[in-house]
Amino acid sequence: MTKKVFKPYAGRDPREVPTYTAVDAGHYLWLPHRTLQSWVYGYSTGSGDGRKKKAAIIPADPETGLLSFADLMELHVLAAIRREHGVTLQRARDARDYLQQTWGRAHPLIDEEMETDGKYLFVKRIGGHLVNASKSGQLAITEVIGERLKRIVRDTSGVATRLHPFTNKAHFEQSDAPRLVSIDPRLVFGRPVVSGSRVPTGELAERFWAGDSPTVLRDEYGRSEEEVVEAIRYEWWRAGAAA
Repeated sequence: MTKKVFKPYAGRDPREVPTYTAVDAGHYLWLPHRTLQSWVYGYSTGSGDGRKKKAAIIPADPETGLLSFADLMELHVLAAIRREHGVTLQRARDARDYLQQTWGRAHPLIDEEMETDGKYLFVKRIGGHLVNASKSGQLAITEVIGERLKRIVRDTSGVATRLHPFTNKAHFEQSDAPRLVSIDPRLVFGRPVVSGSRVPTGELAERFWAGDSPTVLRDEYGRSEEEVVEAIRYEWWRAGAAA
């Protein structure tokens, strides 16, 4: 009798499987829920006729609104220019659409080519619409995009497979921000884990809130105390507390 093999993704690319709610994505990327909703679902024009502006990222499952890991990575890149440079949804969407049409790829912001000429094409498309449209301003936003792309890990064929989200708001402008937490769609169904392990950050945080100290968790899970503390800090914001 042939033993059945459990295939959680049924042969689908795990990066494209609808997995994350808008609440999940907002937490993982430190984005306010309303901001993320406008980026993913569009927003009202305020004209009173019910019309909405197009979203910047179309969810992997438009019917349920669930996002894929690939969607999450693109939002990770877009969040940088939205948060730090105030680029509007429409400008960002138009720039992304331009890259998509130019390269013919579903997720242009995380394509390997984005790390080279792509980020310059993206910024050029936004161009004079930046608050600071000077050359220095354009170089600044290009650098920010580059730093976010560095937190995306690729396999030997150049495919984006893992994301190291920021674990603390203070890290947004740090090029050497810790990479102690990772999100990989092939591990724990794409939930954040301590990097290099299958230990969910949420599990460590729940144990901590239940009374276990970081030292106890360090010994039980075989991780460093720094990793345990960083995982707890990352989950703290999700519970509505200040990180």
